Amino acid sequence: MNIFFNINKNKFIRMVFYILFLFMLVITGCEKKEMKNQINFLQEEVDGLEGELNHLEQKNKDLKTKLQYMSSLESELAMMRAKMDSVSQLPATLYSKAHTYFENKEYKECMALLILISEKYPDWDRGKIEKKYDLAYKNQEEYEKELARLDKIEKRKKKREAQMLDSIEKFVEIIKDEKLGLTYYKTKRVTVCQVEHTVSFGIELYMILNSENKKSFRLKSTYIDKSGSDYHEPQWMNYNEIEIISDKGDRIIIDVNKSKKDMVSSKFINQEMSDDLIDTDKVLNFNGSNRLRVYFKGKYLYEFDMTYDQFNAFREILANYDYI
Repeated sequence: MNIFFNINKNKFIRMVFYILFLFMLVITGCEKKEMKNQINFLQEEVDGLEGELNHLEQKNKDLKTKLQYMSSLESELAMMRAKMDSVSQLPATLYSKAHTYFENKEYKECMALLILISEKYPDWDRGKIEKKYDLAYKNQEEYEKELARLDKIEKRKKKREAQMLDSIEKFVEIIKDEKLGLTYYKTKRVTVCQVEHTVSFGIELYMILNSENKKSFRLKSTYIDKSGSDYHEPQWMNYNEIEIISDKGDRIIIDVNKSKKDMVSSKFINQEMSDDLIDTDKVLNFNGSNRLRVYFKGKYLYEFDMTYDQFNAFREILANYDYI
């Protein structure tokens, strides 16, 4: 019995050892397989890094090549600039530049460069340099004179503007119609003048400003034939058109609204009066005029130059347009 147990025990122990050995083999095989997988993964990583390193080394070489090329280009550019600077200092090149200054009316710059040429290259075409210098000097003188003239004109203009403002304040009357929301700008000057022994004409420009700040011009006109005795009977003119022409050639024609004319008659006087809208843009063209000639057209034709008061009244109302 003991012998049998011992035999079985020995078998059992051998079997256990055998099983453990197989188990160890299995474990060892698994570990080796896992290690192999890890080695393969690490190898792939190393291969990838080597590839990137090779790529970076190639890019580095390319960059070095480009830098060398750029360095050579910079050297060439420096040489070209040196040559250009050398050429630009040649007398012919400098003279060409001075001529360009002259053409652009930069006469001071032209003269300064011509002086530089004559000092640096005293033997180079002196006659040509002197001729160009004299022309530049003459033109510079004329330019400075013109600037002085323009400055005087500007000062006179400012003085006239100040005088005009004084005249407007003195001779332009402001009348407000609160009911209609209108403001009238009318002259205080006398605007009627005698043209013939018994015939007089009145012409008066005035301006209206409405509640929306819109400006417009109207022209009041008058014809008067006044008899001085029983031997002269006043005549009607029936004027239907007025034309005004400036010394600058500007003109405006006013069609008289005959249906709205006022006709006043008595034993010794016939009077026609009209009040007509006038084109704003056209009448503003008369700003700056020095003389205005007027034509009344109807049964007869009368023409006359505006009197001092008529002209200044006209001019002050026009100027007032810009100050409102």
